[in-house]
Amino acid sequence: MERAPTRADRYLPPAIFAAALGLLAWILIGSLSAAVKDRFSDDGFYLRYMQTVHEGGLSTFPSLFETWNATKESWIFPPPSRIGFVVVSALWANLFGASFEALQYLSLASHLLLCVVNYAFARRHLGEPKALLFGLSLAFSPLLMGISRLALTDSFNALCMSTTVWLFVGLSKDPGKIARGIPFMLALAFMVLVKELSVLLCVPFLAFVAFERFVRKEPRSLLRFAIWFALPGLVVPAVFLLAAGSPAVLLETMRIVLASPATNPYAIKFGEGPWFRPVLDFLLFSPVPTLLAIAWIGAMLVRARSEVYERTSALFAFLAALLVLELSFFTKNIRYAVVLELPLRLFAASLVAELTGSLRTRRAVVLALGVVLCLCWLDVQTFEMMWVRGKLYDPVTAWLAYMRHLVPMRTQ
Repeated sequence: MERAPTRADRYLPPAIFAAALGLLAWILIGSLSAAVKDRFSDDGFYLRYMQTVHEGGLSTFPSLFETWNATKESWIFPPPSRIGFVVVSALWANLFGASFEALQYLSLASHLLLCVVNYAFARRHLGEPKALLFGLSLAFSPLLMGISRLALTDSFNALCMSTTVWLFVGLSKDPGKIARGIPFMLALAFMVLVKELSVLLCVPFLAFVAFERFVRKEPRSLLRFAIWFALPGLVVPAVFLLAAGSPAVLLETMRIVLASPATNPYAIKFGEGPWFRPVLDFLLFSPVPTLLAIAWIGAMLVRARSEVYERTSALFAFLAALLVLELSFFTKNIRYAVVLELPLRLFAASLVAELTGSLRTRRAVVLALGVVLCLCWLDVQTFEMMWVRGKLYDPVTAWLAYMRHLVPMRTQ
């Protein structure tokens, strides 16, 4: 028999999540000094972009593009087309200065905000206590915890991508609402301006719209969806063009960005591999949550045959499957697939909830919460082993396998 909701059901989950977030912040702040900083790697370029725009303003972007295009040695490093992140980092410098440490704290703040944003959206779309299980699992992801200490764009990009995903979840339920369409358009445009590869999210979004319209026969207006995608598609290229200074410079930058991995010795040596390499990397980072997520996908397929349809889970399944497919054509690095933590953690939490009694009783909720907290503890141990003691910087498969003692020695 299901119990009636109480005041504790309403206020206790947010209190638990807030306490966990405080613990998370304490762990991450205490580990910042152990994080790798390399002035001659990607973070050195982000620092240079931050300092240049902070000191010279937006008018310095064309010179950044031209310098990067003209310097072949720079092509293996981040291009200045990460406009959204560079501008935010320059504004951040007004408060905290332009330094490696400031970029680290920007990443840390981005991760903490990511935790809050995802928990808030999950409460709206999933309800409690499932949102708490998902929020805790996501917050203590060793991949997300690790990149939140680095002076890179990955944590900020993960925040932007996950926000866009959740806004699309809401939009997919009611695409005619302007109050849902406008925030989604703004988030989508800004996300692509933060990192160009984020545009790949549009494929699972559009595929899900087509699935609901033509397979599920849902009354969806394709014209309305077209508008929500078309407007960012017009604004983003215009912003890129203004930043680059001319069409020729922008086209040259895009050409180099697409072509440089094929001539980058590091990318060739550490970034090749089969399509399932992101799945392998997640298994190396978080084996138990990943296995739980895979099992839940199987359960969803079985349920789909019995006409049980869960829209949010279906959308996240599209996101996971199509992103893995798209990324198979690019250099393999788990940092590019960081948004896959959302479906992974949601599916893992869903299976835990199912196996412990579907959260129908207080005992089932306590049991599910206990299981998730144990998984969080395991993830923190992985974080300490790989990122703090192991000094991990770029989480490619070779380093992950070495740290899991699957290969006998580190590849040079």
